[in-house]
Amino acid sequence: MGKTLVVVESPAKAKTIKKYLGTGYEVLASKGHVKDLPKKMGIDIDKGFQETYEVVPGKEKVLAELKSAAKEANDILLATDPDREGEAIAWHLAEELTGKPNKAKRVEFHEITKNGVERGVASPRALDQHLYDAQRARRVLDRIVGYDVSALVWTKLAFGLSAGRVQSVALRLIVDREREIEAFVPEEYWNIGAQLAKIEKNGGKKQPFAARLAQQNGKKVEVKNGEVAARIKRDLEGAAYRIAKVTKSERKRKPYAPYTTSKLQQDAVNRLGFGAKRTMQVAQGLYEGVDLGKDGGAVGLITYMRTDSTRVSPEALQGAREYIAQQYGKSTLPADPNVFKSKKSAQDAHEAIRPTLLDHPPEVVKKHLKDEQFKIYKLIWDRFIASQMNDAIFDQTSVDIEASAKHTDASYTLRATGRVLKSAGWLEVYGAADSTQAGDSDDAKADATKEPDEDAATLPELVEGESLELVVPPGVLAEQKFTQPPARYNEGSLVRELEERGIGRPSTYAEIISKVQARDYVEKIDGRSFRPTMLGKMVVDGLVNSELDFMDPTFTSSMELELDAVEAGSEGRVALLSRFYKKFRQQLDKSKKGKRWNPEPEPTGEVCEMCGPKSEDAKLRALGPGEMMKRWSKNGWFLGCSNYPKCKNTRDLGPDGTGAAKPREAGIDCDKCGKPMVIRSGRYGEFLACTGYPQCKNARPVPLGVACPKCGGDIIEVRSKKKGGKTFYGCSRYNDETVKCDFKLWQKPLNEPCPACGAKFLVMAGTKAKPIIACADKECGYKRSADKPASSIAHSLDQLDQEGAAAAAI
Repeated sequence: MGKTLVVVESPAKAKTIKKYLGTGYEVLASKGHVKDLPKKMGIDIDKGFQETYEVVPGKEKVLAELKSAAKEANDILLATDPDREGEAIAWHLAEELTGKPNKAKRVEFHEITKNGVERGVASPRALDQHLYDAQRARRVLDRIVGYDVSALVWTKLAFGLSAGRVQSVALRLIVDREREIEAFVPEEYWNIGAQLAKIEKNGGKKQPFAARLAQQNGKKVEVKNGEVAARIKRDLEGAAYRIAKVTKSERKRKPYAPYTTSKLQQDAVNRLGFGAKRTMQVAQGLYEGVDLGKDGGAVGLITYMRTDSTRVSPEALQGAREYIAQQYGKSTLPADPNVFKSKKSAQDAHEAIRPTLLDHPPEVVKKHLKDEQFKIYKLIWDRFIASQMNDAIFDQTSVDIEASAKHTDASYTLRATGRVLKSAGWLEVYGAADSTQAGDSDDAKADATKEPDEDAATLPELVEGESLELVVPPGVLAEQKFTQPPARYNEGSLVRELEERGIGRPSTYAEIISKVQARDYVEKIDGRSFRPTMLGKMVVDGLVNSELDFMDPTFTSSMELELDAVEAGSEGRVALLSRFYKKFRQQLDKSKKGKRWNPEPEPTGEVCEMCGPKSEDAKLRALGPGEMMKRWSKNGWFLGCSNYPKCKNTRDLGPDGTGAAKPREAGIDCDKCGKPMVIRSGRYGEFLACTGYPQCKNARPVPLGVACPKCGGDIIEVRSKKKGGKTFYGCSRYNDETVKCDFKLWQKPLNEPCPACGAKFLVMAGTKAKPIIACADKECGYKRSADKPASSIAHSLDQLDQEGAAAAAI
């Protein structure tokens, strides 16, 4: 008697499912797609956009094994991932294994557990033509735009460049944000605050607290310049302070919904530093199954990780409530389960991302997980458990303080706020004392304008009418600030923007982000934020000026809705593609008639050193002196001789043209020929080059001015030319055959001795948001803020609460 053949996508998933199904089933993996469009277009427009699919190169052996098993099987169950892409893989497998799609059955596993697998096998269905057509339509749209628009970019800018239907829109968002930053004009403003305390009788201990200026003469005050700030500071330093109003209220903070794909990606970026693609790879592994040892075996730890729904099954809700009651007490449970609304555009095909079984807490299974798996699993676990707990409740106090200036008629109002956690509720999952770890990406966005710890301070008991006094130091502090431009997108905020605009779907966010980065259209600043390159700006400007509809984010969003309509069966695949293609061809043909997108060459006034009277080559001498012109190629800006192509002299200026036409003196002689070396700018940054070029082509990195502590050589920056390669700082003698010094640092050294231990240099450390200067010797422990000088560190308003707490402890 033949077995039932079950085909899944990955070998890991096959192994886990085989354990649950037993001997009556054979479980094999297709290892992803077995068929795809060829490298050429592969689409017949005139025949209803009919595709030509071919076996994916390298999949012949896998397909032969599957066909052999299919011949011996009684039934074939196609258990590829439960989404459009999985439906397309299942359809192609059915065609190859049976000849007709309706001869195979489709099953879906939303979680790889014993119950989840048994439920899926017990509920087979026919392959879904509408779901497959939606995937086909997206694939054809992407292929048409990718081929035709890439060809346009080649002719208008440079050969070898490419463009994509959705990726180009994502790139436009990055470019538009950069233009906002470039156009931003900072405005000066001043924060003014004071450290105050109750006037204690009989020498009682003071309890200082911070208050900020809110009003002047009963009206909201905005201080825009130093003169006004200085006047207000003088008034406040001589003012009498009295508590005018104390307001106490109860505030609630609701738990967040369980993770959707986009929210998981955002939090993984912001809290763990994981990219969207890496996050999904780790989550895929948790979904497919992890070996928990002999007793547990392989088990899927989370539900399917591509979803835009916050829905949770009744069984999972009940399990969560039982776990919470046991672990945190019944008092932490709401009377009824918390229910969260999904976005209007959510397909709701799958549950939210949650743990499959609550008898596998992160700390218990940690020893079986890789570090990145544990971190993602804990994010998902904590979010799900917290989502079904009570609100966190705070007692919040707001105090208005009247400050009457003694020598002027001015009256000021300062405001102090504080809160005390009354009931932790869902924050207990994260540790009630550290509620910052329990935030949500949307919450962080909404609170971006709040001052640090604005509501978190604890205030002493204050009564209306009481007098207060200044605590000196710091007394009154006026701090100059400037408004900041909008932040550049990182992977998390770009995913959020795509989701909010309705661009892409849970299954495509990571792919969109990955493709944006794969081209030289953007670069990551500090390994985090996206900044478009000049090439990226030119591509976007050219496509936008060509008035191609697909570059409009609103158009792309509406296309997603139309693809959803195809999936629902209310829109025909061919009708959608025909409507799009007719207008697309008209716009594309019109755009081909315009001029090229790259900038015209610019004269620099610099004479070419390779041709003209000084040249040693008679043919180049006969040309006469050429002028070095600033030109652009897809690799960046460069200088090229006006006598090109007869004179091929060029010099790289880097991707954005920041290299100066005239090199800078370095004060270093060439170690090969003895001529002076100069500092030039190239694609990979600044470097030392010999002035004897082209006869002497010696070039080397620029020293950082810090001596190697190991051998006395120069420490230099070593930048990998590989995409994604890490920069480090090492000794210039690492390639020296006689010395071979292996000294290496991951943090940039600074030519400044450590004031604590006397070490010869310090290093740049910390994060982008909070950079610090520290001693390289960890045992020393010296560190300071990167924006503070070594000699004196000024007080700031952000330190008032900490200073008050310290004073109170004395």
